Amino acid sequence: MAGETFKARLEPGGREFILHPGESVLNCALRQRILLQYGCRNGRCSSCKYLLIDGEVDLGNISSYSLTESEREEGWALLCQARALSDLVIREQPVADRDDAPVITPDDRRAEVVAARPLSESLWGLQLMLESRLSFYPGQFIEVEIPGRPGSWRCYSIASSPATPDRIELIVKRIAGGEFSGRDEHFTAGFKLAIRGPYGMSYLRKSDRPVLLVATGSGLGPMLSIIRSAAERQDPRSYWLYYGARTESDLILRDELRLLEQRMAHFSFRSALSAPAAGDGWRGAVGRVTQVLQREIADASPYDAYICGQPEMCEAVATLLLAKGISEDRIFRDDFFAASD
Repeated sequence: MAGETFKARLEPGGREFILHPGESVLNCALRQRILLQYGCRNGRCSSCKYLLIDGEVDLGNISSYSLTESEREEGWALLCQARALSDLVIREQPVADRDDAPVITPDDRRAEVVAARPLSESLWGLQLMLESRLSFYPGQFIEVEIPGRPGSWRCYSIASSPATPDRIELIVKRIAGGEFSGRDEHFTAGFKLAIRGPYGMSYLRKSDRPVLLVATGSGLGPMLSIIRSAAERQDPRSYWLYYGARTESDLILRDELRLLEQRMAHFSFRSALSAPAAGDGWRGAVGRVTQVLQREIADASPYDAYICGQPEMCEAVATLLLAKGISEDRIFRDDFFAASD
């Protein structure tokens, strides 16, 4: 029946939550402070793949790569896309490295563009003023609804620190023809947007271990949030940030990162270019960021590692760090998958 409310139960733990009509199972859980494993929220990364012991769902918009035909027949579903058609019983699985941080319930709110500035040929810094304060952990992201497209959302990591909960900054990659990022009218001061969040499992954990941050492109956003927050809190941990780009003009916010390097006693910023232009006089590291890490990180076992960017880069860096001794439960990935409707 359209509009019918159902109930989900997680086994063997027995926790229950309400399933609202038209809303994904994952969203329903998060809004009721039930934390499940998830990642991209776009049906691409498979982090939220759970086995349905009983009940039926509309599987939603997913690819055969994210959920194979045999997995569907066995009863698996991606909870970020699945909508309940009945009561559900779901096999619970441990959430990787919860660190006992309280769940911040995602919520809907309005935002207004305060300022926008180009950071490179393809990256823009977007400052938003929020109608109500947003609590979040450094490294989390929000979703922005595409104006004129109700129900269509795009994910953007928060680059600012939680110290300014009524004003946040995003780093947006401009994509030609993009429903949100490819339209200039979205970047003008005063433009109104609907947002929701926060989301994301790749937030900064409490720890006494050194922190290794690796990013490319707009993946610098959540790393900035982490570093800015660490500077404000005078975090005593050591931080290393490796940022990869193609050419020197693609390296954004270097002045701020250098100032943070001077301000923080235990922060080191390393940039690498995979295709430096001839005649630029580039004297920094050359190669893909994985190649630089291969040369410079002999033993990864002491670190907590946070990786953000395209999935291929995240996979390559994670594989490299595992080979260098890091524990898998201390790698936190934020893969940027292309949006799809």
